[in-house]
Amino acid sequence: MRDDFANNQVDGLECVYLSMTEHLQLNCFIGNYIKTRNLHSVADIENVLRATLKNYPGKAPVMVNEVNAWIDKTLGYRTAHPDFPQMEDA
Repeated sequence: MRDDFANNQVDGLECVYLSMTEHLQLNCFIGNYIKTRNLHSVADIENVLRATLKNYPGKAPVMVNEVNAWIDKTLGYRTAHPDFPQMEDA
């Protein structure tokens, strides 16, 4: 890991890193997660995600793909593709 990245990281889940130099604040990450999983209709989803993220086992810096995969596994959500409707598992 680069020294400047290790020295300038934000602790905890105040943000989620997209790359070594770009990150999303937690509010933006949650909004993006809701959008990419098409979860707008899920009641209280923002609070559910915040409560779930309090139990995230990883340590900073946290990459977006790691957090997405962990939430998906923990809560059972999937990415919604904008060109294809969600299909139920058989």
